[in-house]
Amino acid sequence: MQEQDYILFENYLSDNLSKEEHIAFEARLNSDLSFRKTFVVYKEFSENLEYEIGNESKTADFKANLDNISFQYFNKEDVKSEVTSSKKTFSFYKYAVAASIALLMGFFVYNQFSEGANYSDFNTHETVDFTVRGAEGNVGLLIKTTKAFNDKEYEKANVYLEELLVSDPENIEYNFYYAITNIELNNFAKAETILISISKGSSAYSNRAKWYLALSKLKQDENEACISVLKTIPEDADDYSQALQLLNKLK
Repeated sequence: MQEQDYILFENYLSDNLSKEEHIAFEARLNSDLSFRKTFVVYKEFSENLEYEIGNESKTADFKANLDNISFQYFNKEDVKSEVTSSKKTFSFYKYAVAASIALLMGFFVYNQFSEGANYSDFNTHETVDFTVRGAEGNVGLLIKTTKAFNDKEYEKANVYLEELLVSDPENIEYNFYYAITNIELNNFAKAETILISISKGSSAYSNRAKWYLALSKLKQDENEACISVLKTIPEDADDYSQALQLLNKLK
């Protein structure tokens, strides 16, 4: 992977690309598997570093190791003029690139952030908008469901999703997020029944269902079962890099 690709990743995540560059970037994500896998690694580390980087006592050793990697890498390429002028931004960018390189080389340095694996470290659910593909007659309920889920009011979201499923029981999106709310509410059997069914299908939620099935096992401290599920997640899945991180923590 070329250095300019990492700069491109950072510009994409920072929303610094033009409309044409944005379209070209996403087209490359769809057509270039290697590029997409590297971007997923970079994105995941960026998100985790953004959360963790302020805790010096927790990240000192991690950053020291990344310094060794980034020193070698950045000494080979004169890229300082291409990254942002902000020292803080460059430092964050440097660590994210180094972490990406480290993971891709098989170092799996992420596990130095903490010992063991906790559900709360991985249950960062994406925001959702149910109104985008929902039926017009349910707009009010869809808006309430969207707000409740994104605000982490899972008990409310659970009730609203049950209402939506009454009129549309085969809707995979509703079922998928209903399963997530049930994991959050510790209704594991109900959640896992839904997720197993989705994971066996061919929808866009199939691999995501495997990831959340693993998280359900993790929350119940069923580590062996969690590992078994994680190993079924393919490399081109959106959650593959997170699955690798979790798998490494559990071994």
